[in-house]
Amino acid sequence: MSSRARILRAAAELIAQSSEADLSTRAVCEAAGVAAPALYRQFGDKEGLLSAVVDFGFEQFLASKRAVPVSDDPAEQIRAGWNSHIQFAVENPNIYRLMWSPGLGSPPAAAGEAHQILFEAMERAAAAGCLRMSAESAAQVVMAACSGSALSIISRPEQFDEGFAAHLREAVIAAVVAPAEAASRTQRSREPAGTSELATAAATLLGRLATEPVDTLTEAEQAVLAQWLKNLADTLRDEPHPGRANATARRARARKESP
Repeated sequence: MSSRARILRAAAELIAQSSEADLSTRAVCEAAGVAAPALYRQFGDKEGLLSAVVDFGFEQFLASKRAVPVSDDPAEQIRAGWNSHIQFAVENPNIYRLMWSPGLGSPPAAAGEAHQILFEAMERAAAAGCLRMSAESAAQVVMAACSGSALSIISRPEQFDEGFAAHLREAVIAAVVAPAEAASRTQRSREPAGTSELATAAATLLGRLATEPVDTLTEAEQAVLAQWLKNLADTLRDEPHPGRANATARRARARKESP
């Protein structure tokens, strides 16, 4: 094992064992069996070493995300990814806190790949007509809620537990995933669709265009269309349908005016 690998592994183990999720470079050198100049030559300073430990943590985290099987059911895909995320945080609390520290600079490439795995799963769900919002927004909602619950569990275990995370997970799934019959109902019905169904339809078309691009539109036209569809998918889902609201108001007035 190279001196860099020994230093990195020793640092990660010391952080994992530390009650303050901190470390001293002297302790790292002693644990790795190297002199201080070797550490500074490899990592520059303590901050450089911590940054490398974050990279190391994200690589381990990414390995757990890659191991999640792909499912055609978006709810099951979210559950599997969520559960593996929580498990990693619970098993590596100090490393996880460091990975999500506000003081972290630009996130490593592994962090971007982990988010991309989630985004691609949401994109497939959108193309199948299974999302209430755009794939981009769905991925952001799921990642923010999951990482927030993970940090809550490892930072306040007396207040938050994995049961809380499961409840939040199901609430997120209900907010993100459209009912299985929503897309087919929107296609069959001649009645005005509710805005949540219109949002699902917009998210579906956006996902289909991402996975099945058409060459009849220029890149600029595709970009504009994608932005319109994303706006529709993300802004219509919670609004009442104006046509239905007006019809309800007319019926109410008619009942009030009838003798």
